[in-house]
Amino acid sequence: MANGISGIPYSVVIHMDNSLVSSDICQQLEDANEDSCTKVFIMASNPEIPWDRVSRELSKGIINDATIYRNGSFCGNLDGSLFASVIMRILYRATAIAQLVALAAAFQVWHDVNRYDAHGNECVYREKKDVVCSQLCVTKLDDCPASLQPDCPAGQSFCADGACHDKCTEDIQAKNPCHCSRAGNKLPAEAHDLVPCLSIPNVTIQQFHPWKSENDIRSACGREANITDQSTTVGVWGKTWIGGSVSALWAECPRAPAPNYTYGESYWIATYAVNGALAVLILVWSLYKGAAEQHVRAAMAKSAAIGEKLAGTESMSDIGKAVESKSLNGMSLADNASEHAMPNSRLSGYRDHLLGTACVWSIAGVAMLWICFLGVWTADYYGSLPGKYHGTLYSLAYESDFLELATFLIIWGITFIMLIVLYVLKPHLRNYFRLLMLPSEGQYVCVVRPLHEVKATEEKPNVLQRYVNALTDRLTILLCRDKEYTTCLVETTTEGRIFFTYQCTRYVYSDKTQQYAPYEFDLGTAHRGLIGQADGLSSADAAYRLELTGPNFIQVRVPGLFEAAARELVSFFYIYQFIFLWAFYFYAYYQVGLVDTGVIIISASIKVMLRLQSERRLKHMAEHEEMVAVRRDGKWVEMSTRNLVPGDVIEIVTGAHISCDCVLISGMAIMNESSLTGEPTPVSKRPLRIDDGNYSPTGAGKMSTLFAGTVVSQAQAVLQSTDSLESDRVLALVRFTGTSSDKGQLVRRILFPNPISFIFNEQMRIVVCILVLYSVFVMVMATYMYKGDSVAVAFYGIFAIAQLLSPLLPAALVIGQSIAATRLRKKQIYCVDPQRIMTAGKVQILATDKTGTLTKEGLEFYGVQQVLGQQARFGEFTSELKRSDELMQMGMASCHAVKDLNGQLIGNPVDIEQWVASGCALEQGETIVPPKGSALGTLRVVRRFEFVHARASMSVVVQDERSGQLHVFVKGSFERLKAISNASSVPGDYDTVCADLAREGGYVLAFAHKALAASDPADVGRVAQDQLESGCDLAGLLVFKNMLKHDTAEAIAELKRGSTRVVEVTGDTSLTGIYIARQCGIIPPDSRVLLGECASPAEEIQWVDVDTREAVADIQPYLSQLGPDGFPTAELAVGGCAFERLCTTGEVASLLLHIRVFARMKPSDKVRCVQLHMERGTTAMCGDGGNDSPALRAAHVGIALSSGEASIVAPFSSANRSMMACVELLRQSRAGLATSFANFTALICYGQIMSGMLKMATFYFAISLTENLWMLIDGAVATGLMLTISLSGPAKRLAPHRPTSRILGPQMLASVGGVVLMNWLFSALSYVWLFRQDWFRCNEHSTAESDATKWWLQGDNYEASIMSFVCAFQFINNGFVVNYGYLYRARWYRNYALLVVWGFLMAFVSYMLLADPSRVGCAFRLNCGTAEVLESLGYGKPTWNIEPYNNPLGHNVIPKASRYELWGYCLGNMLAANLWQVVVINGPVRNWLRKKMPLSRLKVKL
Repeated sequence: MANGISGIPYSVVIHMDNSLVSSDICQQLEDANEDSCTKVFIMASNPEIPWDRVSRELSKGIINDATIYRNGSFCGNLDGSLFASVIMRILYRATAIAQLVALAAAFQVWHDVNRYDAHGNECVYREKKDVVCSQLCVTKLDDCPASLQPDCPAGQSFCADGACHDKCTEDIQAKNPCHCSRAGNKLPAEAHDLVPCLSIPNVTIQQFHPWKSENDIRSACGREANITDQSTTVGVWGKTWIGGSVSALWAECPRAPAPNYTYGESYWIATYAVNGALAVLILVWSLYKGAAEQHVRAAMAKSAAIGEKLAGTESMSDIGKAVESKSLNGMSLADNASEHAMPNSRLSGYRDHLLGTACVWSIAGVAMLWICFLGVWTADYYGSLPGKYHGTLYSLAYESDFLELATFLIIWGITFIMLIVLYVLKPHLRNYFRLLMLPSEGQYVCVVRPLHEVKATEEKPNVLQRYVNALTDRLTILLCRDKEYTTCLVETTTEGRIFFTYQCTRYVYSDKTQQYAPYEFDLGTAHRGLIGQADGLSSADAAYRLELTGPNFIQVRVPGLFEAAARELVSFFYIYQFIFLWAFYFYAYYQVGLVDTGVIIISASIKVMLRLQSERRLKHMAEHEEMVAVRRDGKWVEMSTRNLVPGDVIEIVTGAHISCDCVLISGMAIMNESSLTGEPTPVSKRPLRIDDGNYSPTGAGKMSTLFAGTVVSQAQAVLQSTDSLESDRVLALVRFTGTSSDKGQLVRRILFPNPISFIFNEQMRIVVCILVLYSVFVMVMATYMYKGDSVAVAFYGIFAIAQLLSPLLPAALVIGQSIAATRLRKKQIYCVDPQRIMTAGKVQILATDKTGTLTKEGLEFYGVQQVLGQQARFGEFTSELKRSDELMQMGMASCHAVKDLNGQLIGNPVDIEQWVASGCALEQGETIVPPKGSALGTLRVVRRFEFVHARASMSVVVQDERSGQLHVFVKGSFERLKAISNASSVPGDYDTVCADLAREGGYVLAFAHKALAASDPADVGRVAQDQLESGCDLAGLLVFKNMLKHDTAEAIAELKRGSTRVVEVTGDTSLTGIYIARQCGIIPPDSRVLLGECASPAEEIQWVDVDTREAVADIQPYLSQLGPDGFPTAELAVGGCAFERLCTTGEVASLLLHIRVFARMKPSDKVRCVQLHMERGTTAMCGDGGNDSPALRAAHVGIALSSGEASIVAPFSSANRSMMACVELLRQSRAGLATSFANFTALICYGQIMSGMLKMATFYFAISLTENLWMLIDGAVATGLMLTISLSGPAKRLAPHRPTSRILGPQMLASVGGVVLMNWLFSALSYVWLFRQDWFRCNEHSTAESDATKWWLQGDNYEASIMSFVCAFQFINNGFVVNYGYLYRARWYRNYALLVVWGFLMAFVSYMLLADPSRVGCAFRLNCGTAEVLESLGYGKPTWNIEPYNNPLGHNVIPKASRYELWGYCLGNMLAANLWQVVVINGPVRNWLRKKMPLSRLKVKL
C-alpha cells in the first residue's frame, strides 16, 4: 500500500505468489485501471506485508474492489465487501497460537536443512524462481552498476523513492527505501546520504541453498546487476556501511520497531486513575486505622485482654461461669459442658466504618474491572470490540499483534496475582477494613480457632515429604491458614445483653467476668429436687433464661444454588483453572477451552449438588418446631418449642416430636428412638421415682430421659401412684435445649468438622514443585531452540504449565469419585462426602460394633436352665420353655416391662423376646393370660420395678388369680442375682455354668423367686424394692443369643482376603464379644484368647486364658509365640476398665494391634479406640446405632448400617444392614481410587507428551500440528478417554493389596516414568528413522521456503506429519495403558465404553496414516497435498477444496511402504508401553519386587 492515500477510495491488486509484480503484469494493470485507481501491490506471503494497513482501510470502507492474480494469471474481481470478508478471514486465522512463529527466526540448530541426502551426498538443489531482490543503495548514483543507473525522461528527476518524478517533493524524498522506514534520530548517521539505485528485477536461483539463502539471494541479485565482486564492494544495511572498498549496500532492512503506547491513551489513563484511587484509598484507611486503633490496642495491652479466650479453655478456668450469682428457684447457672469448649480460641472485636466499607467495595470493583479488562483485550484480539473498532484486530494496541500479546500477558499476570492475593487474604480482608475494638464494644466478634487437620496417611512421610510438609506448614502459618476465622454479628437481647452466635451456640457477654460464654442451667440431680420443679417457671424466669441460652432451635443455613456454586468456585484450583483457561480463550484456542470448561463445570456441579443434598438432609434432621403446652406462672399455655428453656415443664402427648432433652417426672411414655439408635423397637420410659436417688442420664436415669429428636408413640398419665408424681398429664422437665442437647451436640459436630488431609494432598505439593521445575526446564530448552521473542516464550510457558498441570486434573478426580458414589448408591450405600471414597480405598483396619452389625438386630431366645428345688443344682438346659417347671414359666410370663400398643409390643427388645417365647397374651394392660393348654393360671401384675442399670436388675410382684398367691420375681445379670439370692439356693457350679454359656455367646440372665406371705396387693405398695427382693431363691437361668447375620462370616473372610484387619468394639460383655468374634472369623480358628479385665481403671489388669480359665501372669511369652504367618498365635481381648487402664499407663501403644476384641466400651471409649488405631493406619468404623455416632464421625471412614442419626454423622450409610456393605464399600472405593490415579497418570503423561517432545519438535523444526489435529487431541482424545476411564467397574473380589495413594510412590513413578521415557525414546527414534528416508532428505521443512505467517499451514511437511502420527497414537495409548489393573478394577476388556472410544480413535488415526490422500486425511492436512500436486502424483484430482500447501514440494504424502512401516513403529510404541504396564507395573515383576523389596508399611495380623 505504498501509494495509498488515506480517505481516498482505491483498488487493491493482489498477487497470490511469491514474486513482485512483473513488468508485463504492471502494464496489464495500467491498461486495465489507468487513472481509475491507485495501484497497490500486496504479497500474501511477504513478512513485511502491512496487514495493519489493510485492516484499517477495510474497517474504513476505503477499498472499493480487488483484482486477484495468481501466478501471473487473472483470477477475477472482488467488490470491496466480499474482499473484506476474505481478508478478515485470513487475518483472523493469522491470530492463532503459532502466529508467533512469524516473529521468530526459528531454525534448526543441530543440522543444515536440505543439505545432504540420506546417503551423505549433497542434495540436488531446487530451482527457486521469482526471488525478490533487496534494494541496492549508494551514496552517489554514479556508484550504481550501469544496469541500475537511473535514466529519467526529460523534465523529470530521479528521486529518493527510487522513481522518476517531475519534482522531488519532501514527501517523496521521505519514502527513501534506503532509510528502512526510519527518520530523525532513529536513522543512523551512516544512512543519511544513502539513495537507491533502480530496482533489480526478480531473479531465478538455479541451485537454492536453504541453509544459506541470504548468500544465494545476494549472489543472484548481484549477478543480475552485473556486480562482479560484491564480497568486498557491497555491504549490508546496518552491518557494513559505505567506506573504504564498500561502495554500495543491500537494503536488507531490520524489522521496523514495533509501535508502543504513549501511555496517555484513555484506557491507560482510566487504569491509572482507578488503581491509583484505590491505592490512595487503602493508604488513607491504613493511616486512619492505625491512628484510630491506638487507644484500643493500648487498652487491650493494659488489661491483658487482647485476644480474649473463649469459654472452656483450661488456662482461664473462670470462663463459662454464671453471668450473675443470682439464683432462680434454687437453681444456679453452671459451667458449660466441654462440648462447647474450644482450647486456644481467641476473640477480637470489630466495628464497621464507612471508609473501610468503601475500600472493600472498591477492591471488589477493581478486581472485577481487571477481569473485564481481560475480556476487553480478548475481544480486541478477535476484532470483536463494538463501535468504530469493530472488525479491526488489535485496535487497542495500534494494530500490533506483538504489543497486543505483550499487553495481555501483563494484564493476565496482574489479574492472576490479584486473585491469588485476594484468595490468601480472604479470611482477614473484611476485618482489616473494620476498626479493631474490644470484643465487648464491637459490632462484630471474630473467633479465631486453630484447625486440627486429620491426616489420613498410610505411613510415615519420607525425608523429602517431611521437608516439603515443614515448608508448607511454615507457609501456612505465615499466611494464617492454620486457623479458622469466623466473624459473628454481635446482637442485643430485649434486656440489653450483648451476645453472638458461633457454631449454632449463643455466647453471652458477662459484665462480671468481662468475657463471652455459653450458658446452661443446673437443675440438680436429686429425684426429689427435679420433681419439685413440676410447677414450672414464671414468665420472668423463663425470659431471663431464654435471653441467656437462646432459642431452642438449631438453625442450619443451606445456601442457595448460586451461593453454593460461588462457595465452591473460590477455591485455589478453580482460580488456577479460570486464569489458565482464559489464556486458552484469548489465544485462539477457545474450542478446547470450552470443552475443558464444560467438564470442570460438570464436576463442580456434582460436588455442589452432593453438598447441598447433604446439607438439606441435615437441615431436615436438625430443624424442628411445633406447638407445645408449657407450665408458666402456674398455668398451661401453648407456645412454640423455640421458646423452651431449661426448667420448663411441658406436657408430653402422643405423636409429639421431642425438641429438647428432658426428664419424665410424671406419667409413662413409649418413645420411638430410631432416629437416634437406628433400632425400630420403641422404648418404654417411666417417670422419676420420689425417692432419695440421684438422676444420671447415662445410668438408671436413661429410662426416664426423653431425648431431642425422638417421637412419642404413646403417652399415658399416672393418676394414682405410690412412688411417682401423680398428674392428669404426662409431664417432662426440660434439661437441655439447642446445641446443649445430645442431638444439638451431634448436629454441631457434623456442621463443623475438622479438615482431613489425604496422602494424595500431601504428595501433590511435591508433584507441583517438580512439574513447575520441569516447565522451567522445557521453557529454557524451547527458548534455546526457538530463538524467538520473550512474548512467545511466555505464552509457551503458560501452555506448558497448563498442559503439565491440566485444568482437568481436579475434574478427573471428582468424576472418578462421583461415579464410584453412583455405583455405591445402586448398592444402597449412600455417600455424603465423595472425597472420603479415596480414603476408603486405603482402609487397613476396620473397627466394628457387634449388636446389629455383626449380629442380628436383637437377641433371640435360646433357652432356660432351671435350678432344681432344694437340691441347689442345675437341671438340663432346654430351649423348650414348656419343659421347665411352672414357676419358671410364670417368671418368664411376668418379669418384664412389655406393653401392648395397638397390637405392637413396646419395651426392651430382650423383654419382648422373652414375652414372645412365653406365648402369653396381655389383657387390659397388666393382666397376663397363659396360652391354651398351659398349666399356668391368669396372672395380674401388682407392682413392677423397671430395669435399672445401676442395680442390673428388675422385679415384679404378680398375683396368681387361681390361688390369690403373691409372687416376687427378680430378673437381672447372673452376677447381681447371685449376690442378692439366698446362698443355699445357688448351685456350686453357678459361675462355671454361667461363664460357659456366656463364652458360647449367650446373654445370660438369672431368675430369683419368693412367695409373699401377704395376700393383700395394697400392702405391697408400701414395701420398698430392696425389701421385696431380699430373701429370694435362685430359680434358674434365662439365655438369649445374638445370632450372627447370615453373611457376616463371609464378609469378614472377604475383608481379610483384602488385607483388612477387623477388630470388634462392643458394649457387650467380653465373653459374648469373644464368642461372636470367633464365630464370624474375626479371631482366627485355634487362636488362644487372653482376656484382660479389672474392676476399675485404678487396679491392675488380670489376664485370663478364656479357654482354660487359667490366670496368666505375663502375656509377653504368649505374644512371642509366632505362627506360620509370622504373627503371634494368641489374641487379646479387654474390657472397658482394662482399656482405660492401658490408656492411662501407656501400655496400649504396644498392645493395640494384638487386641482383637474391645468389650464393655462406652461411646467415648469407642472414639478413643478408633483414634488410637488411626495413629497406626487408615481406619474405618462400622456401627448401627446412635451410640456409635461419635466413633463413626471420628474415624477416617465411617459407615453406618442405619437410617438413624448415625447415618447423618457418617460419610457412608447403608440401608442394607449387612457387613457386606463394608466389603462393597471397599471394593468400589479401591476401584474409585485406582480410577482416579489412572486419570491422574493419563493426564500427567498427556502433559509430558504435549509439553515435552511435541513442543520441542515444534520449536526445533519451526512446525506446528494442524488446527484440526489440536482439536482432536484435546477435545476428543484427552477428554473422551478421561471420561471413559472413569467408567471402569470394580473387581469382583478384594485384592490382597490396596491401590497406591502415593503420587510419588514407586508404582506411580515407575508407571508414569516408564511410559514417558518410552514415548520420548520412540518420538526421538521416529525422527532418526525419518532422517534415513530418501523421500524425506532434501525435502525437509525450511522456513526460508515457506510462508511463516501461515501458522495453520506449518504442519504441511513431513516433520509435522511424523510427529502428528506418533503423538496421536501415544495420546490414544495413554488412556488405554492406565486401564489395566484387574486387582482393583474390572479387567480392561470389561470397560466397553473405553474400548469403543479407543477403537474408534485407533481406526480413525490409522486410516489417516495408511490410506491414500482422502477427505479425512486432508481435513487434518496429513498425507495430503495441493490438488494439482496430488494429481501429478497419480492420486487423482480431489473433489474437495484443499488450501495450497505451504512448502515447495506441495504435499506431505508418505510413500505407502513407509506408511505401513511407520504404523508398525507406532504400534510397537504402544505395545512396549502396554507390556511395561502389564509385566512390570501390574504383573510378575511387581510381584517379585514386592517380595524382594517390600515397602515399609503397617504389618498386622489379619
